[in-house]
Amino acid sequence: MISIALGTYNGGKFLQEQLDSIENQTLLPDELVICDDCSGDSTIAILEKFREKVVFPVHIHQNDNNLGSTRNFEKAIGLCSGDIIVLSDQDDVWKPEKLARMSDVFRENPQAGFVFSDADLVDEHLRLLDICLWDSVGFTGEFQKHFLEGDQFRCLMKQPIVTGATMAFRASVGKLAMPFPAEGHFIHDGWIALVSSAAGKLGIAIEDSLIDYRQHSSQLIGAPDPEKKCSLLGMYLELKASQQALFTAWEKDCLQILSVKDILQPLRKNHNSAILEQNCNYLDEFETHYLNRRKILTSKDLGRYGLILQETFSGRYAEFSDSWQSIFRDLFL
Repeated sequence: MISIALGTYNGGKFLQEQLDSIENQTLLPDELVICDDCSGDSTIAILEKFREKVVFPVHIHQNDNNLGSTRNFEKAIGLCSGDIIVLSDQDDVWKPEKLARMSDVFRENPQAGFVFSDADLVDEHLRLLDICLWDSVGFTGEFQKHFLEGDQFRCLMKQPIVTGATMAFRASVGKLAMPFPAEGHFIHDGWIALVSSAAGKLGIAIEDSLIDYRQHSSQLIGAPDPEKKCSLLGMYLELKASQQALFTAWEKDCLQILSVKDILQPLRKNHNSAILEQNCNYLDEFETHYLNRRKILTSKDLGRYGLILQETFSGRYAEFSDSWQSIFRDLFL
């Protein structure tokens, strides 16, 4: 059974095109679950009209208070009854074969926890841009090779490359990943993929673009700019000016990743899994690096330089931080 979880908020401008693309799927969903986050425009009217004309059930839930995107999707996912859950944004357009392709991949890979595809980046008028989603998030070259060869947990710790608009996952994985973290580097889509891969429920990447991923000024999250670069001097001045804020953000990200250990411990006791054991050991190494770097960043005594050398020669700077950039920061800021 396939459920679609759709989060809406003042989506009247583009919502109808997305709903039409769901209705035009070659494989229709078993249900569409919508959580609206207190829209003040035509969103609800569009949804209600759509519900009246389609052959599959459409469940519309209106929040009493604004929850924000992550909590809104968490609610929608929790209300889904299917064993496969497909995430949907309100402003994209799906290719007609999206659900059928994803359903086939799950059927052919019973151990997979999630699947995701590439996407065509388009402007607000659905005109193609000159870059695809995977290129924009860095899912290319050696990084993609390592992911496809099964080193997924390490890859996803470094870069959350799974975009919710292109993602589907097993309901059992969604339950394992909830509640979603309130703060940190990972939002709900990247978090689901991270937890799934950590537990040994690996992801399958579909190379084809299965959606038109709309880029516009009012969207909450879009594709990143792959062209952004910074000189060494520019990096130093930027880090110096925002050192405390960067440290706070870095620590939140680390603690978010380390919270995966709490999810894995019960699984570790009940399942004899080589992948699970490997990922737990990897998290232990990450925790060592986090604790040592925290001492480095909060201490002014000479002992911090010994820790910098220790983390450098152990390879943990390269594995868990930004390699020479992090060493530079820890030495000079």
